[in-house]
Amino acid sequence: MNRHFRALCAAALCFSTLFCAARASAATLPPLPHATRSFDAGSLHVDVYGGGAQALIFIPGLSSGPWSWAEQIAHFSPSYTIYALTLPGFDGRTFAASPDLFGSFSGDFWSMLDAQHISHPVVIGHSLGGTLAIDLAEQHPDRLRAAIALDGLPVFPGVAQLTDAERAAAATRMTAAISGESHAQLLAYEIGFMKTVGTIDPSMVQTLAEKCANSDPKAIAAWGAADIGTDLRPQLKNATVPLLELMPYAKPSMYSQSQTLAFYQMLLAGAPDAKVVPIEGARHFAMIDQPTAVDAAIMQFLESAH
Repeated sequence: MNRHFRALCAAALCFSTLFCAARASAATLPPLPHATRSFDAGSLHVDVYGGGAQALIFIPGLSSGPWSWAEQIAHFSPSYTIYALTLPGFDGRTFAASPDLFGSFSGDFWSMLDAQHISHPVVIGHSLGGTLAIDLAEQHPDRLRAAIALDGLPVFPGVAQLTDAERAAAATRMTAAISGESHAQLLAYEIGFMKTVGTIDPSMVQTLAEKCANSDPKAIAAWGAADIGTDLRPQLKNATVPLLELMPYAKPSMYSQSQTLAFYQMLLAGAPDAKVVPIEGARHFAMIDQPTAVDAAIMQFLESAH
């Protein structure tokens, strides 16, 4: 990974001057419940949990799978029907390049709702998945009940002030840096990322890094480039459903919590019904660092969103 992309990730996702924790014994992730069924929807793989009337659709972030949402899936599946998506190329899935990954995703998503007779789900995404959730809310707010993004924004924060051309150039640099990585190189990067940006828990670093490194580097490059090259802010006015942004915040940081909150609110200012809620004591994988706080914030939002 080149230093430019590493700096973007560090600045964009945590706004922190974080120290690298000493490596500790690897901890395990909570297990996923037993899936009631699984199926493919175009390029998407879908695992289904629970059986409640209201549907929640979980979208993992870059290089992640449903394991990243395991605690929330276990928490909400007794009362909701959970559809946990895996994007092509991630978590051991095969990857076929597409000139428009965001467009392919949304097409497969809306077709899945039709085929599975899913009415007005709540879409919940992390990182890249959060940006995809916002994109869906802009496209067809009439087909959703609400959208939740955990540290996924309408524009990648590190390039928010760039022009479209500059953003595209940054995306190209990222693709060149990542697509040819070996598994060992990818794992080394993920370990460094988890230590400094991903999690506050040193015991989770190795576990999360190994999970993320189980993705295709070409898929990580392509999806990451699509994310960096996207700016959804001009269409935010169309996202009329309730929108919740969960903002991780951990000290030490070069910005105060109020400064970080103001920045997130500025990026989401165009959305008619957007709310930003801080998750304290958490880095990018806040649902793993602070699962109880994330569960509570989601539940409170679900109870208020109509």
